[in-house]
Amino acid sequence: MLLDDITVFVCVLLLLLMVWSLLSDTFFAKVDVCGGDGDAGKPCGPVSVIIVSDNNAAELAANLPVYLSQDYQSGYEVIVVVDRDEDGTSDVLKTFADNPLLYTTFVPDSSRYMNRRKLAITLGVKAAKNECILLADATARPASSHWIERMSSACREGVGMVLGYSDFAEGTGCFKRFYRFHRTYSLFHEAQSGQAYSLLGCNLMFRKSMFMAGNGFLGNLKYLRGEFEFMVNKYSDVAGVSIETSRDSYIVENVPSLKKWHDMNVFHVETRRHLANGFRHRAAFVSDMLSLHVCMLVSVVMAVWSAIVSRWVILPVAVLVFIVPLLSRTLTAKRAIKSFGVHVPLWRVVPMEIHLVWHNIKYVFLHKFSDKYDFISHKS
Repeated sequence: MLLDDITVFVCVLLLLLMVWSLLSDTFFAKVDVCGGDGDAGKPCGPVSVIIVSDNNAAELAANLPVYLSQDYQSGYEVIVVVDRDEDGTSDVLKTFADNPLLYTTFVPDSSRYMNRRKLAITLGVKAAKNECILLADATARPASSHWIERMSSACREGVGMVLGYSDFAEGTGCFKRFYRFHRTYSLFHEAQSGQAYSLLGCNLMFRKSMFMAGNGFLGNLKYLRGEFEFMVNKYSDVAGVSIETSRDSYIVENVPSLKKWHDMNVFHVETRRHLANGFRHRAAFVSDMLSLHVCMLVSVVMAVWSAIVSRWVILPVAVLVFIVPLLSRTLTAKRAIKSFGVHVPLWRVVPMEIHLVWHNIKYVFLHKFSDKYDFISHKS
């Protein structure tokens, strides 16, 4: 009998696994992407750009001119807050001293037993003259001279935060750029669904009044990293969140060194332990990765088993269940990649998706064996 109970059960199971894999695909959910200038709203008014520098003399010399040459009619200021200066940062800033857009300040040396980076941001916010603030980093630069214009156009009435995309510079490994894109795409979809969770990179606009009313980083001051992640996670419940995805709104980060890449991932594992709504966010990723692996593994096993026991009806179903999710994931990734303008070869999408889960497991283990005091400023 070709269609006995076992054959029907296996075929139905395989088809259900296929549907699970298709629906769990991160790129299956569509993120509304801004197109041309017609999508831009009215700019929110004058903007204060805050850049934190931590021994970043070379990066400031290369990137600060881009911040100071923005085409923004409503006016803006650039505030550079220097955390540490052991590499001639002050000398670099002196070369821009005649620029009326630039204001510089320094974190006091006496501030040794608190998170200096979050203190630097807080000092910058307090020094800001404007309500709308753009937070960036010395190791990154705007992708265009319309960065402020595009980000501010998304800060409409009722919006307290605007999440922007941070890409890595050309020369960064393909997997690193895909990892950043894959995770940001998921975070942007959550934000558009009214459930903003976090932000990767260093491209965030927010309102000064919101930050001050919420006592800044109060509640996560002791953690050394995660400024952007904590801010989005903390304030998304009290303010509307928008995303801006036009290419002109991008920030381009320098190619990460091996050490920086390692630190980013290990500190991310620590940071996410302290973010609200983490279970909901991670459940979506786990479902995506688990469905991909289970669907592929089970379809291969069933194809081999059906050939061995001569259950030939199962074989084409197993092959179909193996191929369809791969094609679907490639096509949905193609749509997402094209809309964001990220340079990722399509033939590498599925292999890199498979690699994502093992990449995460690796850093979970590295974090587990790290000294917990490496992640906090209070060493008591």
